[in-house]
Amino acid sequence: MSDAVLQESLMVPVSSSVQLHVRHLYSGSSGVAPPVLLLHGAAEDGHIFYSNSGRGLGCWLARNGYEVFIPDLRGKGKSWPAIDQKSTFGFHELAVADIPALAATVSRISGGQPQTWITHSMGGVLAVAAILRAGPQGLGVRQLVHFAARRQVRAPGWRRRVSIDFLWNRIGRLAVAFEGYLPAPKLGLGTARESTRCFQDGLAWSRSEQWVDTEDGFDFSAALQQRSWLRSLYFAAAADRAFGAPEDVRDFMHELGRHDGRLMVLGRAEGNLQDYTHTGLLLHPDAEQDHFPQLLAWLREQ
Repeated sequence: MSDAVLQESLMVPVSSSVQLHVRHLYSGSSGVAPPVLLLHGAAEDGHIFYSNSGRGLGCWLARNGYEVFIPDLRGKGKSWPAIDQKSTFGFHELAVADIPALAATVSRISGGQPQTWITHSMGGVLAVAAILRAGPQGLGVRQLVHFAARRQVRAPGWRRRVSIDFLWNRIGRLAVAFEGYLPAPKLGLGTARESTRCFQDGLAWSRSEQWVDTEDGFDFSAALQQRSWLRSLYFAAAADRAFGAPEDVRDFMHELGRHDGRLMVLGRAEGNLQDYTHTGLLLHPDAEQDHFPQLLAWLREQ
């Protein structure tokens, strides 16, 4: 394990008008260590996985021998153009253009080594959507790790009713209609804006039993029936009763069909150091000694 983590910023062009910022972290020489692509969720940017001071899952993985790529998805963080009233993209563009462009960049830098993708929240659903459209071989991905990834929101309880039904769905709709985008930081719903279409796509994907692309009608549910899924590890926080409840994470795992999937529910009652929040799974200082080592053991099984 090396403490010397190098960090640099890369820009990945998707088109003449869109570029994605990627934070690149590694120890030693680039292009040697196994590559890991980390995909953040809604109303976030890549900082959910790293900090300039060396904290976060991305930095921890780099210290433990992996080459890490952390993008800001379209319009987020240092990617440009930033989200505003003129942003017209949705989940379709992220799945068919942005994530494949990121995977291609990782493949080029790593010399085509098989990739591990690690996601948080809606980033997991977007990752699966991209893989279903392009195929794992086309994107170079071998296995996935999901933190609090869920598609549908069905877990009962007052926290879901307040955070999802009222704040995100109802207040969010009003804010989008007024601003032309979701001002998540102003509403206390996240750290990054969401485009109108991404916000609307998130609502559609979370509410419908049938999972389809709202832009071109691609049927993800049907595509899942035609392939076996990749080896995957799932983390959920027992105390997260709104944005990534363990029941909803388990439902997402089952939706992907029969595969080598393992779910770990984290909390004090389960023997962990903390009752983690939705983002605390990644950001709490105890994560590095609590469940990150379990992630590392899983990565090293094959």
